[in-house]
Amino acid sequence: IIYISVLESSRERIESNAREIILNPPASIAKYNNQLQSLLPFITPFSGGVAGGLAAVSSQMIVVPMDVISQKQMVMDDSTYKHRGSALHVVKSVVANDGWSGIYRGFGLSLFTSLPAGSIWWATYAGCKDQMNAVQNTTFDSIPALGQQGIIQVSSAFSAALAASLLTQPLDTIKTRLQVKGGASKVSSKSAMVVSVFKELTASSGLSGMYQGLLPRVTHMGVWGSILSAAFEYLKVVSRKDYNA
Repeated sequence: IIYISVLESSRERIESNAREIILNPPASIAKYNNQLQSLLPFITPFSGGVAGGLAAVSSQMIVVPMDVISQKQMVMDDSTYKHRGSALHVVKSVVANDGWSGIYRGFGLSLFTSLPAGSIWWATYAGCKDQMNAVQNTTFDSIPALGQQGIIQVSSAFSAALAASLLTQPLDTIKTRLQVKGGASKVSSKSAMVVSVFKELTASSGLSGMYQGLLPRVTHMGVWGSILSAAFEYLKVVSRKDYNA
């Protein structure tokens, strides 16, 4: 709910403001009107990308503390869990030992992949959907309207999954190696660890080693994205003022 709420509210605001600036530029940039008009086709993917990044950050701000709490609870023995296993006790313990930053341990590493993946996925999805809608009547005229929308949505979702996976799979591979090595709490302050893992992977497996598991990730992101975008598009429809009119 938080993810989609942030995504849609920020996307609409960014897109409307960007269009307003381009269509009615302030005097300081009015002389570049022709160049600004050429940017109109890029507004939809741009707003989708920025909104996707904001949604990823907002969701991780909720998910990471929940992960920290659940991980602490999972490693407790039965006796400890019975007496100090509640979420409130865990939070107090983490804050007492590590400060509030302990609740967000691994936040930087989570954003390492979720931020670029979210931005690329929603930018590609918005751009593909916009382009396919433009040719919908001529390309899919023999298909019922509901079927047309389904084709456009699924095609856009899997195109976005392919783009996001190809561009962020190396980051996901590095992130996984860092987690296995126990570097999750240090990577945000020691970027040299990222470089070290990258060199290690390319030395042992070449660049292809950065793309191990690509097909499952494309499939996962495509299915996940199709479901999420379906909910996203449905909420856009039912939230319209004229929906029940």
